[in-house]
Amino acid sequence: PTVLRLADLELDLVSRKCMRNRTRLDLTAKEFTLLVVLLRRRGQILSRSTLAEQVWDMNFDSDTNVVEVAIRRLRSKIDDPFDVKLLHTVRGMGYVLEDRSWV
Repeated sequence: PTVLRLADLELDLVSRKCMRNRTRLDLTAKEFTLLVVLLRRRGQILSRSTLAEQVWDMNFDSDTNVVEVAIRRLRSKIDDPFDVKLLHTVRGMGYVLEDRSWV
């Protein structure tokens, strides 16, 4: 598919546009790539090392906080302005992108 969706979040892989609740979100190249990885594996908990390998093409070094910083920045764009949160932290395991609004 060329468009990935979760709830009211939409990511167009061809035009590289991201929309949430019909609002255009400006993402950096890394934020876009991170969101693609999370959307393609939505509902799955992804570890920091998995994200580091797939987004930054690097072996995970526990001393770096690059994943946490990128998640925080992405969350500030795709979640903070909206009532329903999609990007969740699973303590001790990693991150998961899913719609929990029905829970």
